[in-house]
Amino acid sequence: MNKNLAEVLYVKVGQVTTTVLENNARKELVSGIKKTPVQKAYLTKTGFNTDAQGDLLHHGGENKALFCMGVKTYQGINALCQTSFAYDEVAHFGENLILSNVGEKDICVGDVYDIGETRVQVTQPRQPCWKLSANTQVKTMTKQIFQSGLTGWYCKVLKEGEIRANDTMKLIQREYPVLTIELLNKLIVNPMVSEANTQEALVCEVLGLAFKTSLQKRYDSKGNDDQFAYQR
Repeated sequence: MNKNLAEVLYVKVGQVTTTVLENNARKELVSGIKKTPVQKAYLTKTGFNTDAQGDLLHHGGENKALFCMGVKTYQGINALCQTSFAYDEVAHFGENLILSNVGEKDICVGDVYDIGETRVQVTQPRQPCWKLSANTQVKTMTKQIFQSGLTGWYCKVLKEGEIRANDTMKLIQREYPVLTIELLNKLIVNPMVSEANTQEALVCEVLGLAFKTSLQKRYDSKGNDDQFAYQR
């Protein structure tokens, strides 16, 4: 399989910044979420070498080295939240790549892609946290992204190299065609919507541990656990 699926519209990197928060239970946002467009960047096993994360417990690392969002995702969030966030400026959601023509229903966990000089593999959906609401200044943003599944997705790096704007994203391998990012996001909201799909996801070897752990907890409790209580 060697299929051109999308084009890299923007490459984004950034350093950790501190933003004072007003009318918020938290006093400040310390994060690398505010990434800016660059013409090119070198992708290593742990992310772009000019990029940084403020919370290494939940972001970054080899299994979350690259965070991708499609134009369709941005458009979906704007329609859902009645916002007008542009994808060609400083990142609103911490994305490293903005990709043309694709969204969560087009990408499957385990997919292998060649992008520029690199080869990457999709590991899991992004699990939205409070920082999305804080950075966008939309109080319901985290909850709406979680419930809608407009999350974007993480990749690990199989081959390091440079990624440039306008590079092509080529699908090389797809082993789990049922386990789209869209479906995984539906299962994390309600794992009982399809027990068969949930069980398939839980035994998927390439699904990221963080997501799999959350899904297992949701499944064991029939979706009644409190791990996402911060969104209420």
